[in-house]
Amino acid sequence: MNKAVIFDLDGTLLDTLDDLTDSINAMLNEYGYKPIGRERVRAIIGSGAKKLIADALPERVSDEEFLKRLETYNRIYNASGSPKTKLFGGISEVLSELKNRGYRLAVLSNKPQHSTDKVAEKYLSGLGFDFIGGQSDKIKCKPDPAGALYVLKELGVKPENAFLVGDGETDVLAAINAGLTGIAALWGNRTKDQLKNAGGKIFAEKPEDLLKIIL
Repeated sequence: MNKAVIFDLDGTLLDTLDDLTDSINAMLNEYGYKPIGRERVRAIIGSGAKKLIADALPERVSDEEFLKRLETYNRIYNASGSPKTKLFGGISEVLSELKNRGYRLAVLSNKPQHSTDKVAEKYLSGLGFDFIGGQSDKIKCKPDPAGALYVLKELGVKPENAFLVGDGETDVLAAINAGLTGIAALWGNRTKDQLKNAGGKIFAEKPEDLLKIIL
């Protein structure tokens, strides 16, 4: 029986908050806006780059101007090299043990595919992932279930034999929508109450707790 664990990226595998904050503020500065704080960024990340930038901007702009700001942000973030990003403690050991238990491993991020690939190449190489996916023409942003189902099709795993681990409401909802077992990661960017209100039922306080849940 093939089985899999799909992981969210930002706030689940990687602590990316400071790099995201820096890149957003660099974009805002280019357009003459005031910077925003990291806690504001924490509150608005998780639903993809388009919504992130829409929520970060202090005013509504035309579609053309919005695309310019989005492109500026993506350029800055991709060129930054994500110097402040780091794996959450315990993640590498958890991934190794899940591999030993026979699970196929995947990443499903709401970042654009290009940004996901750049970060994964730097921080996730050698950790045993069988599939790394970001937002693209093939993969819609969570909570749309299509992305998770696409990943499972690529891995040859049925939804009932898969887990989706993530720190955001979009991850909780994607698991529900796709028929996977969802695990809400409490070491990321949302509180337990926020994730419970989204429909979360299984919670992991720290990465190591995943090994007590995913047997």
